[in-house]
Amino acid sequence: MRYHRKGAMRGRMNIRKVAEVAGVSVATISRVLNHPEQVLPETRDHVLAVMKEQNYTPNWFARGLNLGNTKTIALLVPEIESETLQRIISGIETVARNKGYAVFFCNTHGDAQIEEESLRMCENRRVDGIALVSSNIAQERVHQTRESGIPCVHVGKNRHSGCDTLCYIDFEEGAYRLTRHLLSFGYLTIDLMLHASEQHKNAQMEAGFASAVRESHRAVGSKTVVCEGGVQSGYLAAQQMIQRFELPAALITAGDGQALGFLKAAQDAGISVPQQLALASMTDSPVCGLVNPPITALELPASKLGMAAGRLLFDSIENKELELGVPQEMVLQPKLKIRRSCGNEKYIYELFD
Repeated sequence: MRYHRKGAMRGRMNIRKVAEVAGVSVATISRVLNHPEQVLPETRDHVLAVMKEQNYTPNWFARGLNLGNTKTIALLVPEIESETLQRIISGIETVARNKGYAVFFCNTHGDAQIEEESLRMCENRRVDGIALVSSNIAQERVHQTRESGIPCVHVGKNRHSGCDTLCYIDFEEGAYRLTRHLLSFGYLTIDLMLHASEQHKNAQMEAGFASAVRESHRAVGSKTVVCEGGVQSGYLAAQQMIQRFELPAALITAGDGQALGFLKAAQDAGISVPQQLALASMTDSPVCGLVNPPITALELPASKLGMAAGRLLFDSIENKELELGVPQEMVLQPKLKIRRSCGNEKYIYELFD
């Protein structure tokens, strides 16, 4: 396709002037900006090149007020340090970017009040959709947001989140697999280290653990320890357990940071893993495979989870009737990475679906 381009134009650029310089219609420019998937790749590239040459930047907010959208979505997350959350964020970002949307981030620090303030800010900015990750906000408040015309999706298994669309990893099944693995080595005291800010994940961990123990028909002793996520929290929790002589035969942590901190504290105290204490984590990270011994953990499809949540959110944005339709749940399964921290003697770890 050939385009009859004109030279640079004087004065402030607008969509009509861009169309004139590019040699295409105003409607084509509009489609490139709003529905790029409907435009031939060569036409889209040509128009974008002209916009760049002419230093034309669309005023997305002003255009959004006219079109009924702002080309932005909001993402409310309880923290940004976790590698798992970073991969979820990346997955949602990828979908948004492919749709031509910007992502507005809100770090709520797991605080319901900050979530409330962030939600109000999102409404004032007239975002087109909101993804809530491990939210603790009251479901009635989320209902208000949805009734205002803003679709919402919840990442995490919380059927009281106020969202009809849920996307989550099956941590109950993951805990079940980890527990069965530990039971296969004969450990009969297995403690759980929970995350203070992840009540819904904690409930799944406890349910999966209980199911595996019940199925084994063994008398297994267990206690729960609750602390924040991260290496330092795991280290301090381990120190307290060691000082109180409360170490179990095996421990499952909610996150890899807790597991790494616990491993460091145990080694500092001269406690051998797995000879004196087996250790496993509900989340994996590259570091888990590098420490000695490498830590058995669940590999989570976090990027896929983010992309799935993003697609479900945009389904609702592009078809508002879906937002008010039948509740949807998308469940992704973790994989068990067996390493050496629980007693496995094989040189190469295995993946189990």
